[in-house]
Parts: sequence; structure tokens; C-alpha cells
Amino acid sequence: MASTPPAPRPPLPVGFGTLLRTARINAGMSARALGRAVGRSHPWVTDLEAGMRPPSVSMADRVSRALRLDPWADAVMRAVAVDDAEMRPGRTV
Repeated sequence: MASTPPAPRPPLPVGFGTLLRTARINAGMSARALGRAVGRSHPWVTDLEAGMRPPSVSMADRVSRALRLDPWADAVMRAVAVDDAEMRPGRTV
């Protein structure tokens, strides 16, 4: 039986990337430094800030801690996060 491709995710909220980029800059971190801090590449950070990908729940936690997000920004980060299992390559629905 063939697997069904995953349903497309809704776009990230307008302003999410700007919020994240502003928090990163305010924390004095480059995209490369944030990537290292959370165990990802700087292109991953750039894609996240561009709204091309949502963070997983575990990555949202790592990014929030690395940037020391305020409670509102942390809530936004967690609101857009998707289940870690959805982010695994080769997942099936």
C-alpha cells in the first residue's frame, strides 16, 4: 500500500521571521552563532527567519533558550512549532 504524502503545512505567521531575526540580533548573535548554539547550520536559521520552515518543538525550545526570548516571543515560537515526529525525514502519514 502506497503512503500518502504529508499534508502541506500552513505558512508561518507574518512577522514570525522578523521577530526571530530581531531577537537574534538583539542577543548579539549571528545566524551562524545561533546555528551552532542550537546544533543546526546557519542556512537552517536563515530558512527559519525567512518563514520557509517551522521549528520542531524541541528546536523551538533550544532557540528560545539560546536567544533568551521574552515570554511573548517564546509563546510565539512555541505556537508555530510542530511535533518533532513531523520533522523527521521519511515520515509517513
